[in-house]
Amino acid sequence: MKLLIVALLLASMTSCSDGQQQTERQIRSVLSWSATADMALDARVRMLVPNSFTALTMERCGKEIGSLSTKLSASRRDFATVADQLNTVIGAAHDDLVNGRTDTISQHLEALRNLEAKLKTGSGAAQ
Repeated sequence: MKLLIVALLLASMTSCSDGQQQTERQIRSVLSWSATADMALDARVRMLVPNSFTALTMERCGKEIGSLSTKLSASRRDFATVADQLNTVIGAAHDDLVNGRTDTISQHLEALRNLEAKLKTGSGAAQ
């Protein structure tokens, strides 16, 4: 009987650990895509890349973060909310780039960096 209880405890601890590791991987992926968007927007602000390249990058980053956000909502709603906010900022930057409104890009970049910092702090990724 004791062996069965120990086995069940170990199995439950392993499944919790696997779920936590999966969540951590998803958060790291969100941060990676966010960093990609950050770099592209920063390069655009510095006029190192064209609008079209930056818009395509924002589109891809938005799709990936959106996908990851739906996966995170099942395990960590607080991180999913920040990921959704990142996606909103990236979408706004994309729309502005497509419509030629480059004067707002630095504002989007600042908002993106603030959300990245919030996600890093909440996840412990900044350590």
